Amino acid sequence: MELSTQKLERIYKELKEIVKFENSLHMMDMTLNQTDVNTLEEVISMIEDIVDYDPTPQYLYDDSGGEPLMTANERLSASWQEHLQLHS
Repeated sequence: MELSTQKLERIYKELKEIVKFENSLHMMDMTLNQTDVNTLEEVISMIEDIVDYDPTPQYLYDDSGGEPLMTANERLSASWQEHLQLHS
């Protein structure tokens, strides 16, 4: 079974090919009208945002690159220090 992202990528490529083909034709030879081709170009742009989505830290809303990595010992030590401060 094909994954949804794979299907979407295939559809994206096919739509790009259709638009490229239609744009290569003379206006009188086009099988789609120019308004429809323009609409397809907008749809392609929207699909591009989905297909090219990259959830890496540089896309965080605050552009901080994410939280720094901590080892288990560092987390334990930080939790212990916080515990001592709360109960002193």
